[in-house]
Amino acid sequence: MKNKYTVFTYVKTKTILLLLLITTSYSFGQKKAKTMKKANYIYVATNDKHENSVIAFKHTKNKIEEIGEFGTQGKGTGNIEIFDWGYDTTHPLKDGIDPLISAYSVYKTNDNKFLLIVNPGDGSLTSFKIQENGKLSFASNVKAGEIHPLSIAVHDNMVYVASTGSTAPPTPPFTGNLKGFFIGKDGKLSAIENSMRDLKARPSCTMFTSDGKFLAVNELVTGLTKVYAVDKKTGQLSKDPVSKAQSPNNGTNGRWLAIPVGFDIVTFNDYYVLYAAEARFLNNKGMLREEANVVPQSPKYSWQTGSTTAYKIDKNGIISVLSPDVLTGTNAEGGEIANCWIEVSPDKKHLWAANALSSSYSLYNIDNSGAIKLDKRAAFKVTDEGLFFGDLIHSTDGKYLYQLIGNQGAIYVFKILPNGNLKPMMMHNEPLLPKTGSFGIIAN
Repeated sequence: MKNKYTVFTYVKTKTILLLLLITTSYSFGQKKAKTMKKANYIYVATNDKHENSVIAFKHTKNKIEEIGEFGTQGKGTGNIEIFDWGYDTTHPLKDGIDPLISAYSVYKTNDNKFLLIVNPGDGSLTSFKIQENGKLSFASNVKAGEIHPLSIAVHDNMVYVASTGSTAPPTPPFTGNLKGFFIGKDGKLSAIENSMRDLKARPSCTMFTSDGKFLAVNELVTGLTKVYAVDKKTGQLSKDPVSKAQSPNNGTNGRWLAIPVGFDIVTFNDYYVLYAAEARFLNNKGMLREEANVVPQSPKYSWQTGSTTAYKIDKNGIISVLSPDVLTGTNAEGGEIANCWIEVSPDKKHLWAANALSSSYSLYNIDNSGAIKLDKRAAFKVTDEGLFFGDLIHSTDGKYLYQLIGNQGAIYVFKILPNGNLKPMMMHNEPLLPKTGSFGIIAN
């Protein structure tokens, strides 16, 4: 016969076993959920001249599939590049393959709730809500600061867009500006009062520092990088840049003009490091070099070896050169050319430079101070140099690098290896994007 103590012990033991079983099952389920591969979503702009749109893709381990096309209610430029110099398949600035010559033309908010895209054909900026399944829903369309918006910076609810104008005839000086917006909880954009800043030059790229205290913008032809202070309460920038820096060896020491396009900003201790891609295709007179049958993608002209420069931005926003003109090769001539876009690895140890006309990546190592050193001139290279390596972005999980192929309307996927090397996985080139003219790439 069981006494009260025996019954109590039996019930207690059974309860503990049941709790252990539930806890073990839950833990197993959690571990299984964590190991399941979630999809990455990729977004690219079509630049359609009738109505610009975003193509959304879903990437799982073995394939990429389209999940939708979403109109911006704005216009692209089609195959006309925003210098407005017309269309010429033999000229590198008129062939429509790289219509904006910029980075961050498609971008997202820090919380991954909203996607933003420029419309260079009608001078507007569009915002979308990002759904859980990766699809987009239209939120708003507003006028940018100039007729050709090309780069977007986002921090919390602040959005700045860099735009450029048009020149006729097509000679410097070019025009450009910055304009700010707030993005609401519904994804709608509203202009920040007195936020316009005249650059008096053609910008390429803009980005906030990670804490939102500063906004940097670079200029295509001048080679300048400018840093503005940000008033987080009003959303306004300082009236003038708090500092600026000139691209090193900009037409001196035998080096051609640095044409900075994409950049990235990384935080190190109590300062930031800005890494800038530098293509060098104009001599110190601003002219292309006529040299036939040297560059497969450009049969009439040739380039100098490209470079990457690292700049330090201190806690007061003062910018200075940290690693100047680090070549994508060993000599000023004969290295990888047209370094226009870069991406820093999530662990801040490596940097990939996309050499557009060499169809290659140069791999740099980053030390603890943020300084860079070339590791491999060509960590990956397409042998015939026939693919235009445009904008690029790594996946949010840091496992993949997504490369826009500008002259194929394709996305090349690479697996990121621990040492910074890249393993090609697949090239998705179904006829979803236009063969030429698409721009921007972002992953969510």
